[in-house]
Amino acid sequence: MMSARSFSRWSQPQTSGSGIPVRTPNRVAEIWDRPVPRGLGSPAPLVWLLGAHGGAGISTLGHVLDFASECGQKWPAPFEGESPFVAIVARERVDSLDKAGDLIRQHVSGMAGNSTLIGLITIADRPGRKIPREIDQTRKIVGGLAPTTWRIEWIEHFTLVRDPRELPVWSHRDPVPENKKRAADDPTAVPSEIAEIAGALRNSIISRLHPGT
Repeated sequence: MMSARSFSRWSQPQTSGSGIPVRTPNRVAEIWDRPVPRGLGSPAPLVWLLGAHGGAGISTLGHVLDFASECGQKWPAPFEGESPFVAIVARERVDSLDKAGDLIRQHVSGMAGNSTLIGLITIADRPGRKIPREIDQTRKIVGGLAPTTWRIEWIEHFTLVRDPRELPVWSHRDPVPENKKRAADDPTAVPSEIAEIAGALRNSIISRLHPGT
């Protein structure tokens, strides 16, 4: 099986997109040795969601965003016809953010194949707007390594469903809602913050596919 260790282009300290020196990752994720499995009839996604660990939230986001799909905890190769674009997803816990940091370092170090990292999405792990200081500091350090970082606050309704398929879906054709409704107000609508992130993801990929547009 092809793994991330097969890529040995890393030979000296690299820098992230923001110019921050990047050390060798402590852990590296494998790379898919075949096209990423998708549900029967599922369209090819525009972006892959890579979980920093199990339970990061990629199944939920992969359902809510119709142009995204989860690739588990492995990087896409990518094979012919597959999108190279990847967003890493992590919970706002120190251990989760550390693992996300390793994934970013792996990519910057040239050990993640031919995928293109779009950014990091962090998801609140507890209700309330106040983030513990150590978690906030870790998030800022790890986020500084990524091209872009987005944050999804705690959404109570999302924790109450038994199956992600019960959640609403945001289409890549949908405009970002002007009404700042949260899921708690309308569980049938995609929360505005997720729609905003979806729009930013979509626009970031389009700008890479069509520079200057």
